[in-house]
Amino acid sequence: MDLERKKGNYPCGILNYELGYHFIEGLDLESSPLKEGTSLLHITIFQNKKRFKYKNPHPKVETSVSISNPKPKWTKDEYTKQWNKTLEYLKLGESYELNLCFPVELQINGDLFSFYQNLKAKQKTKFSVFYPYERKNKTIVSLSPELFFEVQGEIITTEPMKGTIVRGNTREDDQKNFLHLQTSEKERAENVMITDLYRNDLGRIAKQGTVEVEELFSIRGLSTVWQMVSKVTAKLDKPFSWNTVLSSLFPSGSVIGAPKRNSYELLRSLEVGNRGVYTGVFFTSEETNHVPWIRASVTIRTLETDSIGETHNAVYGIGSGVTVLSTPKEEYEECLSKLKVLTSPIPPNFQILETLKLSNGKIFLKEHHGNRIESTAKRFGFSFSKTKLEDTFHKIETEVTGKVRIRLLLDEEGNFHWESTSLPKRSIRASISLGFAKEPINSDDVFLYHKTTNRSVYNQLTEDCKGLGIDDCILFDKDGRVLETTIRNLFYKEKGKWYTPSLDTGGLPGVFRERLLQKNWVKVKPTSKDDLLNAEAILVGNSVRGFERVTLIIR
Repeated sequence: MDLERKKGNYPCGILNYELGYHFIEGLDLESSPLKEGTSLLHITIFQNKKRFKYKNPHPKVETSVSISNPKPKWTKDEYTKQWNKTLEYLKLGESYELNLCFPVELQINGDLFSFYQNLKAKQKTKFSVFYPYERKNKTIVSLSPELFFEVQGEIITTEPMKGTIVRGNTREDDQKNFLHLQTSEKERAENVMITDLYRNDLGRIAKQGTVEVEELFSIRGLSTVWQMVSKVTAKLDKPFSWNTVLSSLFPSGSVIGAPKRNSYELLRSLEVGNRGVYTGVFFTSEETNHVPWIRASVTIRTLETDSIGETHNAVYGIGSGVTVLSTPKEEYEECLSKLKVLTSPIPPNFQILETLKLSNGKIFLKEHHGNRIESTAKRFGFSFSKTKLEDTFHKIETEVTGKVRIRLLLDEEGNFHWESTSLPKRSIRASISLGFAKEPINSDDVFLYHKTTNRSVYNQLTEDCKGLGIDDCILFDKDGRVLETTIRNLFYKEKGKWYTPSLDTGGLPGVFRERLLQKNWVKVKPTSKDDLLNAEAILVGNSVRGFERVTLIIR
């Protein structure tokens, strides 16, 4: 590979996890438990390279690709049995951490590249790969978020990833999960262990005194999970060569544990089988003017597929790091959370939306709107610049006159667009008719918690309301808890005090509602339909319309 790169070619490919028997000091392939013929690597030498810059691909029609229910090799009970063995090894001091993994089998029907495009639409990662083997029936599909190493000239960068928790639907739950991961003693212990392992590994191939931890315990958001990441850099002592670097680093400590050799052997006895492509490495390499550029990702979130026509049998590995601070329930749930990217629905193309009220050259509740659009951008992985937002707000306030409604949009690339509509004058407070929706909302739909142009659920509910002859309808969850209306937040009076429903199970927390809560004019309360039926008064409101009176219609 070194020779081909220096000749101006472009080697790239897969190094399977089992290649660790060759590169880990003290192990060798001849005495390993691997069967003769076990696949260890697949490399392609390309003579040319083309670069394409494109937006995140639009998924094809969802029905064109289907996935069967994934079947984990281990049930919760089977995992717990292996977890208990793992814990015993840890207690005996055989290892400080073991990354226990198991495969999930599934079947994909349809065009495999379309499936890959759909996955990319669901989760944006830096190291996504669609890699067909020379044998046309085998393909690797990877959405890896983890950099194994990158070499540019003499600088080598690694980003060990350790620590995972699912994203929350609401801003509060998402932040709660973020803080839980950030402060988790168990997750930080895992991360610092692997970071130290990388420091030591890099120290074997680096110039003295150049190994540096640039980031420790950084939290990065993917669409389905939060990940804890650290960053370690160094200057190579000698010009890059594959044998030297892999002998020091491969496989990634983040997918094994520490110490590396003992942990690798223990995991083989616990997992009873080959991992194959999973937790190995995918790499690309090139060289310009004698300066190498190598990028390698750890092949997690990766499918290994065998195809017959448009039927693809796939294996998807999942796992997590076990320490003495772990619990089997928590670890098994973390493993299954990594399946979410496969099973979650494909998001529609959408933009982030804020509806603003401008009057006398000022945007009402501007700071609240700005905070919400930034929070939503972070939740969905949109590019966001506070400077661009402030410039847009300034442009609106200086260019638009009168009393208007502003529809502000943020696209995925971080560009703002807006349009204005005049607001009619009102001499008296408006009154609207309200009724209950026909059926409960789906509390698992993340779009019900954030303001975007994907309002299909709300639009359908609004049409249903109009069909019943009412202006708006009250949403509720499967347990009958009242939430909000399709475009307004609810407020009701009980025993002389004002309340607003809890939106933990669905519903958009409006900035007008947030302002009232900050002023302590209303309080959050889990609300039933009876609470509304027996209320002394009911109002609805949002930042554009303000308060509106309500006539409650029961059918």
